[in-house]
Amino acid sequence: MRLLPLISSDTLKSKMKVSLRGLLLWLLYYRQRKTRRSSPLFSDLLYSSSSHHAYARAVLQLGKVKILSQSFAYLMNNRIQGDYAEFGVYKGETLLEAISAAKVFEQAGMRFCVFDSFQGLPSIRSEKDIGVFQKGEFAFSYEDFMANLRKERVDLERLDIYPGYYEESLSKLNDERSFSFVLVDCDLYASTVPVLKYLEGKLVQGAIVAFDDWFCYDSPNKGVRQAVSEWLIDYKTIELIEYENFHWAGKAFIVNYRS
Repeated sequence: MRLLPLISSDTLKSKMKVSLRGLLLWLLYYRQRKTRRSSPLFSDLLYSSSSHHAYARAVLQLGKVKILSQSFAYLMNNRIQGDYAEFGVYKGETLLEAISAAKVFEQAGMRFCVFDSFQGLPSIRSEKDIGVFQKGEFAFSYEDFMANLRKERVDLERLDIYPGYYEESLSKLNDERSFSFVLVDCDLYASTVPVLKYLEGKLVQGAIVAFDDWFCYDSPNKGVRQAVSEWLIDYKTIELIEYENFHWAGKAFIVNYRS
């Protein structure tokens, strides 16, 4: 069991200069105490002299925690079985939350499939991706990612990790997966297209598909929304039923197969 650093209430109070930021501090601190797991988001938000970026990340991450808990409760209640897939894992913070949620909501047989280039975003080649993200953004090495998992004592036997850019790594896979929850956090139109193609035939009825960057562009004709729109036109056997928005940019859907 990892002991968390002792932080006095006076230290917390001195940092709570903005009400929303203060609420995030308390939520992250409480979550650390409850899970007995350290949180880099908490440390960034508490100690950084310029914490705007940490604050934004904390908002995003708490939104992901909410959608994971809500979705896994939905899966348990409806007895929906399948594996977990995450496209774009960065430092592994969301993956760790998913593993915790699976334990709480009785998904003992769930495997966790991780897809990431571990080199950051690819070059921006499509006009449908211009304006928000940059090449190399969110780079975090495979070695550092694995170190984070080992630090939290993750059972690596339950993980399948696929490094590489999606156009290459997914085209080489010929597996027969069944996913009940998928988090698509690959930011770009060009990256989302091969992900959706790979998922054809692999989503179970009632599965949750959550797009972390749904509202990241100022137009539905860009980014993830455009990729999903084109996919639904081509892949006519499936429909996505709106389920829940999470944080300011994310949107989750329930998968339904047309009869």
